[in-house]
Amino acid sequence: MITPQTGDVMGGKKILVLAFCLLAGPAWAQESVAAKVRRYADSHRGAIVTEFLKLVALPNVHGDAPALQRNAVLLRTMMQKRGLETELWDTSRGVPVVFGQKLVPGATRTILFYIHYDGQAVDQKRWAQPDAFVPVVRTASIEAGGTVVTNLSGANYPDDWRIYARAAGDDKAPIVSILGALDAVGAPKQNVKIILDGEEEGGGPGIPEVIAKFPDKLKSDLLVILDGPQHASGGPTIFYGARGGLALNVTVFTAKQGMHSGNYGNWMPDANVRLAQLIAAMVNPTGQVAIPGFYSEVLPFPAAARAMMGAVPERSAQMQKDFGVGSLDGAASSLQEGLNMPSFSVHDMKGGEVGGVIPASASAQIEVRLVKDNDPKAMIERITAFVRAQGYFITDKDPDVANLAAHSRVAKVVRGARNSSAWRTEPSNPQAVFATEALKAVWGDRLVRIRTLGGSVPAAPFIEAYKVPTVGISIANYDDNQHTDNENVRIGNIFDGMITLAALMMH
Repeated sequence: MITPQTGDVMGGKKILVLAFCLLAGPAWAQESVAAKVRRYADSHRGAIVTEFLKLVALPNVHGDAPALQRNAVLLRTMMQKRGLETELWDTSRGVPVVFGQKLVPGATRTILFYIHYDGQAVDQKRWAQPDAFVPVVRTASIEAGGTVVTNLSGANYPDDWRIYARAAGDDKAPIVSILGALDAVGAPKQNVKIILDGEEEGGGPGIPEVIAKFPDKLKSDLLVILDGPQHASGGPTIFYGARGGLALNVTVFTAKQGMHSGNYGNWMPDANVRLAQLIAAMVNPTGQVAIPGFYSEVLPFPAAARAMMGAVPERSAQMQKDFGVGSLDGAASSLQEGLNMPSFSVHDMKGGEVGGVIPASASAQIEVRLVKDNDPKAMIERITAFVRAQGYFITDKDPDVANLAAHSRVAKVVRGARNSSAWRTEPSNPQAVFATEALKAVWGDRLVRIRTLGGSVPAAPFIEAYKVPTVGISIANYDDNQHTDNENVRIGNIFDGMITLAALMMH
């Protein structure tokens, strides 16, 4: 309310302030939201971190249904605490999907936020703490010399402190950020729906099942995937697509069984060597994949795509220092360019036995990351054709002695179980523009816009069912060590995530 002033000067100032507020519109409102959320986060740091520590203390390894059920029960309670209409949906593998919504009168759109709550397996001996599910708070990252905080009583939790625990960054941090954002804003402007998936890390039927069972509940105008690390600059990050992937298992055979290396060396071929030669032939010394047609659906990049990739800050030199990478792969001229191309990696190689034996078989698990432009079927055919061109007879089952004797080289090629679809929403899509403008209103030029995220996130089932425009937002720090030992989250990223998500809810 403006109080009438007796002087023309004061009255004029009030009129100017009112005019500025009216003309500034959404940007002014968003700035107020950011300030409100920041004040809330600063005054509730202890409570927010305490809730997060409780959540990451629950074991959540993918496939452990009883443990994931306990996570789901806690998550339901956390969502209900915020006044969300919350439901626990059973799935065929016993891993619940947690759903909550807050519908508000007058909302102009419905936003569905997807987050997963399962985590990767733990190799405990590689961690710098006794138990990955007993979270440890450090004053900085381990690499920066952060020390363990042993007394958290009265801690003010500075932004640069780290919490080390499995799933801290991938993907429980966004859960606490979005619930904290709801606490801070009270009633959002947009309808908010949240779906928490317990089968993301290794795949599972849960999401397709609940889409089929509850199609109306999951309808939205915009799907926002909360996953992945931020850009290495530390800037708030939005992405408009993510790579998918396909797995192939390739096994080469040289004989019906291994044979004594002394008696048969220089006569019987070594399956490990044969496999190594085959894999080496697939990638040339400069890092590019040598399989014909591997990049044909993607290169050359359109001018708009190249411009968008070029606008992302380049941090390769710093990342090499942080991660101890002495030389780069060389397949692409920059990280962003590489994320928008299909990639080839060998996740596992096995062969041989103890006892001085020449191995008769050796296998490799190959994963190809695909972008939206790729045809998965065509890519499988290209790889299989390449193996055949190296002189291999191709089979989809273990060969018998007759087949082994009849062919100079034999390889079994079968598609692996881990497969996911790539997706991309054009940044010019109206809903993508809405999300971008909402984040720019609070972060300005700090916002990093990524055309394609490198990792896979399961947006495809929603896109296929609803044709819904989709973007992703990364909350965790880029050095969160997701999927490996010493996973962590920088505490300030949780609080910044609250601002980011509140901006979407209130724009």
